[in-house]
Amino acid sequence: MPPIRPPQARTGLLLCFGLLVVGCAGVAVRRADKAPDLLDAWKSSVLAGDQLSPRTLQTLRRSDLDDAYRDHPAEATAQLHALALIDPQPDLLFALAEMSYLQGRQAEKWACDNAVGHYYLSAGYAYFYLFACAGQSPNAAVSECGAATLAPSDPFDPRFRLACDLYNASLAKCVAAAQRVGRLDPRHELRLPTGNGGAFTLSVIHTGFLWKPEEFGPLLPCDDYKVEGLRNQNHAYGLGVPLIATRAEDAPAPEHNYYPKQVSFPATAFFRFDGGLAELGEHRTGQLELYNPLTIQAIVVRGRSVPLETDLTTPLAYYLANAKLHGLEYLAFLRGDYLNGRSGIHMLEPYQPGKIPVVLVHGLLSSPLTWAPVFNELQADPELRKRFQFLVTFYPTGNPYIATAADLRRDLDKFRNDIDPEHKDAALDNMVFIGHSMGGLISKLLTVDSGDDFWRQVDNRPFGDLTLRPETRTELQRIYYFKRESCVRRVIFLGTPHHGSLLSPSPLGRLTDDLVRLPKNLVDAAKDVAAENPGQPVIQAFQRVSTSVDLLAPNAPALELLASRPHPTGVHYHSIVGVLPPSKRPFLERLLPGASEQGDGIVPYTSAHLDDAESELIVPADHFHVHQHPLAVLEIRRILMEHAKEADGAGEIIPVKYSEQH
Repeated sequence: MPPIRPPQARTGLLLCFGLLVVGCAGVAVRRADKAPDLLDAWKSSVLAGDQLSPRTLQTLRRSDLDDAYRDHPAEATAQLHALALIDPQPDLLFALAEMSYLQGRQAEKWACDNAVGHYYLSAGYAYFYLFACAGQSPNAAVSECGAATLAPSDPFDPRFRLACDLYNASLAKCVAAAQRVGRLDPRHELRLPTGNGGAFTLSVIHTGFLWKPEEFGPLLPCDDYKVEGLRNQNHAYGLGVPLIATRAEDAPAPEHNYYPKQVSFPATAFFRFDGGLAELGEHRTGQLELYNPLTIQAIVVRGRSVPLETDLTTPLAYYLANAKLHGLEYLAFLRGDYLNGRSGIHMLEPYQPGKIPVVLVHGLLSSPLTWAPVFNELQADPELRKRFQFLVTFYPTGNPYIATAADLRRDLDKFRNDIDPEHKDAALDNMVFIGHSMGGLISKLLTVDSGDDFWRQVDNRPFGDLTLRPETRTELQRIYYFKRESCVRRVIFLGTPHHGSLLSPSPLGRLTDDLVRLPKNLVDAAKDVAAENPGQPVIQAFQRVSTSVDLLAPNAPALELLASRPHPTGVHYHSIVGVLPPSKRPFLERLLPGASEQGDGIVPYTSAHLDDAESELIVPADHFHVHQHPLAVLEIRRILMEHAKEADGAGEIIPVKYSEQH
């Protein structure tokens, strides 16, 4: 019979046994403190903080690498990579992507050069996770793959979207880090560090751009900037990194001075990995592809169409912010001569043969910036992008609009001769002008003939009877005698004062009128008329040259003459009119004489209405926002699509196709 141990001994043995079997502890559950958050699965990613996601930690535990990772992350990553080479399961690929991303974040704090390689690996692992070939190993080269599908096999796994975000974030950080240490030349190559201290060069491929590869300068991630002043953000989701591509400082000057030398434009970066995991681990596979999101919205990856992530708004805002136009509207009104060559026609990107030009003409005390919300919406429409190219004008708004129209005719002729010297592009004979406020009057002046009528408002004597210096005669003749521009086939008027505005006769209008200093060419011409024709009635007309504010007065002779011109054959007019109750108008507009009239607060409806317009839309907007109103933008789109259909009926205008690669 075995000896009976005292109770203390039995207790001690029980404790010892418990220590031995601690690994077999029981399983229990308890009620969670709160209901599970349906978004928790989406939040569990290395992108949300500086630690691996629970799923990746679980993968490390299952591979018996959790302790190794805590002590030596790089060695654990290499071991997991070796396991993936043998059996590339999605769990391993996702974990490797997160681990490489986190190591890149940590390396970026100390040695940015190493961070480039880590982010490259992270993007590569995420790529293989997303594009593993069905039933085949990610180690297989792309040429060996048959029909492709997106991994994992369970499309409801939240890691699929997380892998997309991880790919995009890694690519963005790789591009930024490589630029900081001089490893990325956006024109040609990305040089990756290799384990032996050398470098492997990846090609940079440019697709769909009007800009040449040698014109590419620094690439700026759109996510680094916050847009102000544009309410809508045209951002499409997919794979790739939206970028602001800038033009290199040492790039050749534009052939024609219609856009700034330091222009910026949208691009999307995409890393393509055609090799396998072995080549990825050695930093010896892949190419960096840059796409123009204005022309390419999806690409083919391993037999599957993949949407590109694009951002059209941030590059536009960056371009406009650096164009330094803010505040110039006041200078252009008060001292037009000080624009220093910035007036005239401006392109937002290089000329595209076959696309119909749409010219945006701003109004009084304004600048091309006023069109930013409108252009932001119009360029987001792929159908409009296929058929039209957008231009803007900038002009001294204090000048009489008759003189401004003469300048625009001259600029149009020069523009055509510069970009299409042989006049072969039929699209340039089918232009659309969109004019806000006084810009509508300037646009209309392009569509009519003058005869002698505009000059006879100055003097009843024949123009040829005046004694003038040759340069003065030439200047006055180009202002008062003109033929319609046959290239202008459609005009959209927005808040245009065909019969005058309430601002002109008001005390505020008179005050601003007195501050305007007219350009030297008009002042010199007036002085010459007075000096060469003493005692003649014409002197009275030139004693004080009218400003734009003078010529916008209700019943101004120039306005009434323009309004009475016969509708030109082959030209389409459309009108968009703002109408707001007085109580909803800006405070200052309520103080203007006649403010109780139906209209936009500055232009009464009776002045903006056009009897011979093919269409008229009334929008609930004040004068300064009528062209930016969503309904106005939709109407502009409708009219442009109508214009495109009409152009097709007259003989289809086919834009040139972009080469797949420069």
